Amino acid sequence: MKSFRESVHMAKRLPQICLGLMVALITTVPVTGAIMDAPDQGQAAVFLDPRLSRAEQLLRIADAGAELVRFGAAPGALIVNITDTSSPEALRAAGAWIIADPIILGGCSVSGSQTGGLT
Repeated sequence: MKSFRESVHMAKRLPQICLGLMVALITTVPVTGAIMDAPDQGQAAVFLDPRLSRAEQLLRIADAGAELVRFGAAPGALIVNITDTSSPEALRAAGAWIIADPIILGGCSVSGSQTGGLT
């Protein structure tokens, strides 16, 4: 049986636990919605292996028939244009881990360079 002191300590931590659960729920729902609403055509946020160089990421996007719009701020994050010659399936075959709606994800944050240092 818990002592009174342990019960009081747990009661003091309850608001912190609730806050943590709320933050987890608030951040998970938009990401899940963004993935579920991933477009078949037009702009999409694509997440590739972050260990790949930007040149390798660009090659994979091009191999899938998509066009690079810009690199995101997070490693492996890109905004691409899915054209008539590409598809989400082709992007997945090229190594895309996640394909999502970039609007819901906040545009994946803008990186400092639109080309990511590629010339």
